[in-house]
Amino acid sequence: MANQEQYTILYGRLSQEDEREGESNSIQNQRQMLEKYAEDNGFTNLKFLCDDGYSGTNFNRPAWKDVMELMESDQVATLIVKDMSRLGRDYLLVGQYTEMIFPSYGIRFIAVNDGVDSLYGDNDFAPFKNLFNDFYAKDTSRKIRAVKKAQAERGERIGTRPPYGYKKSEDNPRQIVPDEQAAEVVRHIFRLCAEGRGPSQIAKQLKAKQILTPTNYYYRQTGVALVNLDTERPCNWSDTSIANILCDISYLGHTVNLRYTTASYKNKKQVERPESEWLKFENTTNL
Repeated sequence: MANQEQYTILYGRLSQEDEREGESNSIQNQRQMLEKYAEDNGFTNLKFLCDDGYSGTNFNRPAWKDVMELMESDQVATLIVKDMSRLGRDYLLVGQYTEMIFPSYGIRFIAVNDGVDSLYGDNDFAPFKNLFNDFYAKDTSRKIRAVKKAQAERGERIGTRPPYGYKKSEDNPRQIVPDEQAAEVVRHIFRLCAEGRGPSQIAKQLKAKQILTPTNYYYRQTGVALVNLDTERPCNWSDTSIANILCDISYLGHTVNLRYTTASYKNKKQVERPESEWLKFENTTNL
């Protein structure tokens, strides 16, 4: 593809951690700054892409995937970011992109505030900047974990999503209260169990009554698509879902904190802790 047809990609990224630093890192600020830089330096055929709400240690971002698809189809001449941390905060991955992937596609990479421009050769300070950004992500993660741990030890509920049958209190989002529509379904499940019905029988009955599964109910209420959401079969209850509800001590009115953690600040996969490390607070909610 001819150079004049290739894009100059202006890429922005903002995470919740970055938002705490104020307006300077806002998506709008990044866009204005990048567009002015591109205009002042004669770049044309601009295309602005951004990921809002994505950690710098996570490269599985929608807009970044779009950037990579454009690169792989030879549609990108130049990639411009505000600074190296906008590209990412993973020292190894950022280095792989800047030193191997971008050059392999013949892409000029510019990080404006860090004085990085691959057209003029390597910037000796860039690897140290990448390492500092990685340390920043690790330190931020450590501080957030410490805050969450303190909240958990005080008995505050730290989960982001209430169990099915509950919703966040309007007065205090750290507390949960019954969501009457879903709560009645949970009560019905326990009544059927008390009558001697097993998870498979209960699941079939709920499906026959066309009752939304927890993931579909949550999606209808919030618009948030959870993992394993099946909108084509919104009432397709499984015996596993029923068994999980019957075994969840949240429905006894207890709060359980620190049940799960993540593998690391870079790997957000949930890992269940040993039960001995859970924090349990009894009779905190009623259903």
